Amino acid sequence: MNNKYIIALDIGSSSSRALAIDAQGKIIARSSRPVETLRPMEGQAEIDADVLWQGQRNMLEEIAAQIGLENIASLAITSQRSTVVFWDKLTGKPLSAALSWQDGRAEIPAAASQLDKEFIHRLTGLYVTPYYSAAKIHWALQHIQPVAQAAQAGRLCVGPLASYILWQLTGGKVFACDPTLAQRMLLFDIEKLDWSEELLDIFNVRREWLPQLKATCDKYGTWEKDGHSIPITVCVGDQQAALCALRVFNGEACINYGTGAFFMRNTGGKCHFLPGLLTSVAASVSNDNRCEYLLEGPLNACGTVFAWLGALGIEVKQEEIDVLCEQAVAPISFLPALGGLGAPYWDFQISPIMAGFSLHTTKADIVLGTVHALSYLMADIVFYAERCGISCQEIRVAGGLSQSRALLQSQADILQMSLIPCLESEGSALGAALLAAPSVGIDASGWNTLEILNKIQPKIDADCAEERYQRWHQFLNWCKSGK
Repeated sequence: MNNKYIIALDIGSSSSRALAIDAQGKIIARSSRPVETLRPMEGQAEIDADVLWQGQRNMLEEIAAQIGLENIASLAITSQRSTVVFWDKLTGKPLSAALSWQDGRAEIPAAASQLDKEFIHRLTGLYVTPYYSAAKIHWALQHIQPVAQAAQAGRLCVGPLASYILWQLTGGKVFACDPTLAQRMLLFDIEKLDWSEELLDIFNVRREWLPQLKATCDKYGTWEKDGHSIPITVCVGDQQAALCALRVFNGEACINYGTGAFFMRNTGGKCHFLPGLLTSVAASVSNDNRCEYLLEGPLNACGTVFAWLGALGIEVKQEEIDVLCEQAVAPISFLPALGGLGAPYWDFQISPIMAGFSLHTTKADIVLGTVHALSYLMADIVFYAERCGISCQEIRVAGGLSQSRALLQSQADILQMSLIPCLESEGSALGAALLAAPSVGIDASGWNTLEILNKIQPKIDADCAEERYQRWHQFLNWCKSGK
């Protein structure tokens, strides 16, 4: 495997990256492109799928020019999980903008809204919301004419971003995805690991419109480029890929602070269902219908909260967060419910609320209030899991915002728990490459994907933490009473 590299294509919510990774797990070349999320109206969020594809292709070509096509052993694709793309089976062209996971325009079909929510939860691991693909597909069939016409003509393809990019890379020869991505469509039976005929009927979706289901590590066709056939061997959701890089095994947990934030706890081969939390599947390495499961608690907004503050005129660069937090004197109270509240509340009617302003309130007070709010919302998830018998001794933390010492200190303080920061910022891409390594004869057991920094320990005692947490819940209850 000398001079042979795995290319990991990581399609995130704010940017995409292509990384060339060598047999020792080192990143030796990279390229990136921004991912522009368009917001034409309140509650809407969409992506130009064709522009996105052109960006992925250009990144791959840039990497290939640096290292040589002949030196690429494999491609691995990881992507944001709940964004859905509609395209024409004959032309490969998008039929509309891709509806982002952040898009909330879809109405829940009456047949679905009448179902017992815990029945849906036990079937899919998810809850019926506009943010997962099923409701978006149902809505698009009614409101986007090209999508409806393609469906009637038998030419409709619907799938996650990774499936669309995979289709384009293989020239339409492969239309597939793995369970980590399929599950986010709210049409997937999480225990049978197959599309649910009952949910397909309820949401008026045909199986032939959907991707073929494969294991995470499988044969996903080839990228044909200038006489070279490069195998595509991994297709996986970004959070599950990051878990592989973080080496989160059965009984362990992590928090990933990104555009949104996710608490994930590996429960091994046992599928747990806790009301208020999601159940997800981990990356799979074979087609024998065996997998590990994850309990998952998402925050709808994390990094996007600071972008939202910027849109209000309160510009905050990531490298400024810790400095501003140190300057704060009287932090405001803030409920950053952009797109509503995620786990364990699932309240999509509530909006962002700020309180506690005075004539002396500063930008620093707003930033520290934001940091506290994010850590308290995440604590709500962790504490809820603990009350349900799913405990954690310590938690690994990663993602772009995990670089904020102020955020991690606030999180450790309120949880009264050690946090283990992980340095690598390319966890999803490295996790995808780690999954691809065995298929091309690379032993990845020695890869240092988990570079651990000094643990973050609580700096306040349990009584002080409890007092702060009680004040947070008084504010949260006040917000919910007035919605």
